[in-house]
Amino acid sequence: MAAPQPAHPRPVIDPSVPPAGRALLAANPGVLTPATHPTPQRPRRPGAAAALRPAAWLLVPPLLLAVGLALRLPPVVFGAAVLFAFLIGTTGGAPPARRAPESPAAAAARRYHGRYFVAADFDASARALLVRAQDAIDTVTDAGPPDTGDIDAIDAIDNEVVLPRQLWDIATTLRHLTDLRDRARAADPARLGVDVGDLLAERRAALAAAEGAATARVEALERYAAHVTAAEEHRRRLRELRLLLDEQQEYRDLLAATAADEYAVGHIDELAARARAAEAHLGRALEAAVEEARTFAPFEDDTDTDTAGGTDGAVEGEPPR
Repeated sequence: MAAPQPAHPRPVIDPSVPPAGRALLAANPGVLTPATHPTPQRPRRPGAAAALRPAAWLLVPPLLLAVGLALRLPPVVFGAAVLFAFLIGTTGGAPPARRAPESPAAAAARRYHGRYFVAADFDASARALLVRAQDAIDTVTDAGPPDTGDIDAIDAIDNEVVLPRQLWDIATTLRHLTDLRDRARAADPARLGVDVGDLLAERRAALAAAEGAATARVEALERYAAHVTAAEEHRRRLRELRLLLDEQQEYRDLLAATAADEYAVGHIDELAARARAAEAHLGRALEAAVEEARTFAPFEDDTDTDTAGGTDGAVEGEPPR
């Protein structure tokens, strides 16, 4: 059996980054620099004179030697001339380095460094949780704009605002947890020469509580996605029921048009009575489906807010921004 592929989340971008910048960063993940790395610098290229300077300096010693011999200069004067030429050549006479061309995506990655996270910013456990959160949000956004009708519509505008903020908060927490776990693995308590078992146990408990809170937040997103999926299924069923009810009148008109005598008329009345009974049955089924769909309430942000608060209380320090 093949081993499962490691989780690889997409970049997560701070929703406060302007829309144009977010679009550039999301469309060009290859130029993004992990938040744990130094801020990238704008590339520079040397001027033409600076590039030629080393080659030109190869000609200076023989030229000065030829001039000194021709003029029969004293050694002191000759040495001073060489030193003066060296100072002039190394401190001036060449234009400064110029900025190299930079793509808009690379410029955005440099400008907003620290306000986005990539997979390299997280350890394996954090990456797995982040992928789950992104999958849940994809389920909600892929549902598309809701239909109008008997079921209360999920507020698409709230989703566009709340879900990116939820994802960024989760990613920030997971980045902080990754940093703390890395430091805990690198620590060597044996070098201290004293028993710090209680201190380490408290740290492990804080990490476990913080990770549990982050997991609960992701699970809440997954429940919300499941509610949205169920609501979409009920909307599909309602559309089919409404279609059946709308078609009833067409069948009645068809029967009335083909009636040729009183017997046929009586037969039509009998069929109409059956149709009305079937319509009433479908109407009751429609009402039951509406009531069932109303039980699927949208995701509540209050629960996540409480959870986030618990995370902040469990782990000291502020996540990188």
